[in-house]
Amino acid sequence: MNKKGFTLIELLSTITIMGLIATITTANLMKFMDNKNSIEEQNINSVISEAACVYLELNENKDLKATCLQNGCTITTDTLIQSGLINAIDVDNPKVINIYEENHEKKCIVKED
Repeated sequence: MNKKGFTLIELLSTITIMGLIATITTANLMKFMDNKNSIEEQNINSVISEAACVYLELNENKDLKATCLQNGCTITTDTLIQSGLINAIDVDNPKVINIYEENHEKKCIVKED
């Protein structure tokens, strides 16, 4: 007897295995995308923090610098965009940067939502 084709059990087991592979692949891909977005957000926040520190060092902001380092203050990304230190394209939503002095060191930290 000449047997051609697959049995029902062979087909079901193949479909089950392919479903498991697809599920695992999709879960890993979603995890990778979330991780990538998190790293991009950290990089953007780092650039914004550095721009805020540079903004305080500008000559026209000496009084602001003294006030910020003594009492702490906040500035927004809109201020940094207007001063030309960052591009509006790089910031998808407005952020606030806390500036203060800790252990005689200037800190510029993006405030988390």
